[in-house]
Amino acid sequence: MKNVSRLREVSIIIAVFSISRILVWIIGLHLSPWPLYAYWQYLDLNTLTNHLFRGVWYDHAQPPAFNLFLGIVLKIGGKQSILLFAAILKMISLANGLLIFFILKKLSVASYLPLFAALVYLLSPATLIFENELFYTTAISFLLLLATYFLIRFANSGNGWNAFGIFFPLTLLCLTRSVYHIIWLFVVSASLLYYFRKNASLYKLVLCSLISIVLAGGWYLKNKVIFGRFTSSTWVGMNMARNVFHDNEIRDSSLIEAYAPFSRISVYRKFLDPRFEESYRGLNDVDLLSEMKNDSFINETEVSYIKVSELYQQASMRYIRTHPGAYAKNVFQSAILYFTPATVYSLAVEQSKKIKAYDILFSFNGTHFAADKQQRRILLTISAIPKMILYLMVFFILIRYGIKSRSMSPWNLFIMITIGFVFGVGSLFEHYENMRFRFETEPLFLVLAAQVFNMLYVRFKIRSNLPVQHGSA
Repeated sequence: MKNVSRLREVSIIIAVFSISRILVWIIGLHLSPWPLYAYWQYLDLNTLTNHLFRGVWYDHAQPPAFNLFLGIVLKIGGKQSILLFAAILKMISLANGLLIFFILKKLSVASYLPLFAALVYLLSPATLIFENELFYTTAISFLLLLATYFLIRFANSGNGWNAFGIFFPLTLLCLTRSVYHIIWLFVVSASLLYYFRKNASLYKLVLCSLISIVLAGGWYLKNKVIFGRFTSSTWVGMNMARNVFHDNEIRDSSLIEAYAPFSRISVYRKFLDPRFEESYRGLNDVDLLSEMKNDSFINETEVSYIKVSELYQQASMRYIRTHPGAYAKNVFQSAILYFTPATVYSLAVEQSKKIKAYDILFSFNGTHFAADKQQRRILLTISAIPKMILYLMVFFILIRYGIKSRSMSPWNLFIMITIGFVFGVGSLFEHYENMRFRFETEPLFLVLAAQVFNMLYVRFKIRSNLPVQHGSA
């Protein structure tokens, strides 16, 4: 009977997913090929299709995995690549919904919660929009969920393949998204190893974690050898400057901070030593020495951005030392933005207008009513309140329960470390992208929230002397 019930619920998930995607296609939410040409993170289209491995190897700006994915799909799909991208991204969203469902089934929460949480994710306006953007947002969620799923399995079985299933997605995360820094991987690894220190299968976890750190660290080491920077992305300084100097206009044109980060490289030439590029000439000139890519878009992988980013980082650190209050204000703003609807992300705004009423109701996105910049800021803050309260409540209850019971499950530990890390990095180093960072981890938060609501449900049933619904814990 349990298998029949589970099959019925999976069928409901697939049916709702299919019907909803047909409806949003009719409304006009379609995948555009524009990001392939324009997004800073992507290599030149000619490089992706004809010189993929060389281009990826000499890319200092981004970890390699997503550009590899783009290039492989372009080679396989040819002229129909955009349809193949659309199908893959749709399947990733469905896989995320199913993973949420199966994770919560394994955690034995109240029987209605797995289906409900899966549908909340799949029908979220942000999911509908981001699966129609050629970007890695939903893929990051998939890798996080996959690691969580296998972590639960490992805790129950100690199987070596489950240990591999934890760390393979974590490695791919570090090789896809620079936010998932090797420091995060090390902290997660150390935390899990400590948690399972008395487990007979610890050696399997140790082996897989070491392989993971070596593979991720290998890319950092490659960048150190070739570009002199032990990092997966040399953009840290530019990202930081966007947050540090937001609302703090600098008018002195002799200072690099007077110019917007991520401008064309020609804007920064007066700050750069022209000899810097010479040592890279002949390696991959199309990507490392060209100001533009795909004819008319800024090529942010130009090698001189390494020095530009370094100058921005130095300027940012000076400004923080002399204006700590101004920086603290921007960090606070970024922290609030973390809890705003993901549909207010700049590259999602136009798509969100196509489902405006639904977005207002589902996401509490009041920015659709904004008439000017000041109103938008006020409505953004108001829109953040529900999610902020929900996150604080869930974290407070789980931490309080963990302190009282002196225990916490390894998957909840992993999830809380990850959400805390992403929140911290986004608040300190990014501006106006934090809501997208949160959305990438939102499926993990749904797993936490379902457990909290299950605890409250069980407590209510016990206090009311009512029978606890089968399947809850």
